[in-house]
Amino acid sequence: MLSRVADSIYWMARYVERAENVARLLLSTQDLLLDAGAEGSDEAQFWRPILAATGDEEAYAALYGKIRGRDVAEFLVLRAENPNSMLNSIRAARENARTVRDQISDEIWECLNGLKLFAESAEAVAMHGSQSAAFYERVLYGSYQFLGIAGSTTPRGDIWQFLRLGTCLERADKVSRLVDTCSGLSVEMPPHPAARPLRWAALLRSCSAWHAFQAHSSRLDPVKIVGYLLLDVTFPRSVACCMREVHLALQALCGEGAPNEMPTPVRHAGRLAADLTYTTVAEVLGRGLHDYIDELQTHLNQIGDSIFEAFVLYADLIPVQGQGGGRDIGAFHSPVDEDIQMQQQQ
Repeated sequence: MLSRVADSIYWMARYVERAENVARLLLSTQDLLLDAGAEGSDEAQFWRPILAATGDEEAYAALYGKIRGRDVAEFLVLRAENPNSMLNSIRAARENARTVRDQISDEIWECLNGLKLFAESAEAVAMHGSQSAAFYERVLYGSYQFLGIAGSTTPRGDIWQFLRLGTCLERADKVSRLVDTCSGLSVEMPPHPAARPLRWAALLRSCSAWHAFQAHSSRLDPVKIVGYLLLDVTFPRSVACCMREVHLALQALCGEGAPNEMPTPVRHAGRLAADLTYTTVAEVLGRGLHDYIDELQTHLNQIGDSIFEAFVLYADLIPVQGQGGGRDIGAFHSPVDEDIQMQQQQ
């Protein structure tokens, strides 16, 4: 497989998952505000963690300043100036699909092209303004459709493994960020005055884990919620389960090799998958949830970098800075990223 094709397939899957995560997060936050009642009068306490989870606090502050729910939703969904917005993620997924049109099924292309046309339409703008929940659900169903079509039309070869890599690595990244939004909350249960059951319930809903967790535990115990979302290998959106999938996909692509000759991506992913398998929630909380997730994010970034180096960069293609400057390639980028940057400069 050409490295260009691998790059596009991987990022196509990542961007679809990214758009889905934003839709689910905004939908669960709307429900949280309704449940919070009078407590929801201070919007910033609910919307600030969302900006922290997406890493867009500075970009939002530069455009809006004060945190207001309507502005945050617009920024995360429709603002072209935000490279991480849902609209730009959908555009990037479709553009990556276009560059590998001959490598994917017609159904995958039609799904992503249709989702992009909807996201850019006047209908979408009107729906987000008057029926935002319906808009988010439309994007969610588009992502579910993509995953279902990809799973039922893609041969289990290299293309499938890169689809799997992109989806699971992005999912692990976003779930860990969502858990981090609750790292400042007490893990005590009601009737403890510091308990925040609504926030923990919203965390489960934002990860599509509400019903699955209820089957796992009858009580909204924050300690069990953290353990479930980070360490439970049976839940498909947990970080541990995602990393197990990433490791298996990399083994299928690279082979495992002897211990001293193991490919770097396989080694990094296997190490993290094993660590998550054998870590206990007590150890996570003992180290500090925020500190643990910071370290986890470092490992996830390391795996992403090693995937890029193994499948896209080659020794004779590493860019060299010329006398007039230049740009080193240090990570995957979308074919539309440069267009977005040019729009921002204009």
